[in-house]
Amino acid sequence: MLPRLTPPILRLLRPRILLRTNATSAPPPPKPTSQHINIYREFGRPFAKVFFMGMFTYQTLYWAWLAMERDEIKREMNGKIEEMEGEVKRLAGIEEGGKK
Repeated sequence: MLPRLTPPILRLLRPRILLRTNATSAPPPPKPTSQHINIYREFGRPFAKVFFMGMFTYQTLYWAWLAMERDEIKREMNGKIEEMEGEVKRLAGIEEGGKK
């Protein structure tokens, strides 16, 4: 006779029976943790929060700086373009006046 195979999902859904072999013994003592682990366990979240808030602030200020610099460059270029257009109009007026 072939062994009966159950799909893995059914094995997960079926409750397991846990056997307690020695209920009267005390649980094992907790393993001592390193000082480094304790520092990160206690202060890891605040360190991460400060780090990510600092990164967010830096990126926001950097984006604002780039936007202002782009606007400044655009204003300078528009000023140069207007200046050159005026010069072209002036030169075209002189040439037209010279031809007449």
